[in-house]
This record gives sequence, structure tokens and C-alpha cells, in this order.
Amino acid sequence: MPTQLLTPDFSSQLKNCVQEAHEHLRSEPRAEALFARATTAFMRELLDMGPSLARQAAAPHAISHDDKTLLAELMIQALRDDPLSSKETRLRLQGQLAFRRMLEESGGAYTAAEVAGLLNITEDAVRKRTRKGKLLVVPQGQHSIYPAFQFNGGTLVQGLDATLALLETDSAPAKVRFFLSADTDLKGSPLDALRSGDPEQHAMVRRKAGQFGRHVAR
Repeated sequence: MPTQLLTPDFSSQLKNCVQEAHEHLRSEPRAEALFARATTAFMRELLDMGPSLARQAAAPHAISHDDKTLLAELMIQALRDDPLSSKETRLRLQGQLAFRRMLEESGGAYTAAEVAGLLNITEDAVRKRTRKGKLLVVPQGQHSIYPAFQFNGGTLVQGLDATLALLETDSAPAKVRFFLSADTDLKGSPLDALRSGDPEQHAMVRRKAGQFGRHVAR
């Protein structure tokens, strides 16, 4: 890691961050204990990575990653170096990271409150449209996010809600990948085809959505 990326008081900053976290979690002993274990385990893994950490740091754009992506990349590397780690765990983490990147590269995502402001409706109306399958939503723990690519200014991309109705899967990532994945029969991705406004392209997107839904449902 280039030395200029570390401030002179790096150790002091790290100590302060850990201390602040402990103070914040003091009223939750179990959470505080989990934080202490996770912090210690992660630092130990970083120290044990040795040469692989140097290779990770040399990778293109490694330092420009946002914090969560950087943590995920380092954890994937640590799992790859551990002969006892589960391949399924590593692949699941890689898949989640790839999905996160896909969302980021397509414009990110909005909260329900932000969608309400964008469409000039109430949050209750957003939730109602979501329940009816009129909006593409991605569950995130106790919250939900709405991929930004489905909006065109203050409206929904034309034909997107009708296409959503044909995707017979409960998997939000599968729906996102359908809209964003390139298709040789279309002008780019299904999303690009919908944005084109071409009726023939719209019809083809609907046909592909129906085929996709039947394939996933099997």
C-alpha cells in the first residue's frame, strides 16, 4: 500500500474509531462483544494475508473502491487463501458483490422516500405500487431499495411495469439482471429496448420476459 495513503496518526485514528464504536455499543453488550470479535478477526486476517494483500493493493482501482466493496474484496481474497473455507460462501459473496456493482453502474438505487419525491406521490402510494408489482424493489434486510434505472425523470420507464408482470420469479436480483443484461436480439439490454420507445422492441422485450419467467419458474 502506498505510504502516502496513510496519515501520520493512522494508529491514533484507528484506536479512536474502535473506542467510539465500543462507546456507541455499550448499552448492547452482545453487539459490543460481536464487534470486538469481528474487528480482531478482520485485523488478524489482514495480517495473515501477507503477499496476497500486496497483490490485492496492486489491482486496478483497488484503492478507489468504496468501503463496503473494499471489505468484500478483501474478504473474498481471505476466503480464497483459506483451504478450509467454504467455496459456496465465497461464491455467494462474489455474487452479492457483482450484483451491488451492477446496481451502482446502472445509477444506484433510491429509498421509498426518495421514490415518493421523484414521482410526487406519498410513501404509502409507493408501497401500494410495490405490492401490486408496479415497481422493481430489492429487499435489503429490514429495508427496501428501488433500482434507479427503472425511472425516467419523474416517471417510470415506459413498458417496465408491464414487463415486470411477466417475470415469474420472486428473485429481485434475477429481475434486475433481466433488465440490464445485453441481448443480441435487442438494441442492447431489455432496458435499452424499453427506453428506445420502439413498439417492436417493446413487444420483443415482453416475449423475452415471458420466456424468462417460465424458465426461472421451472
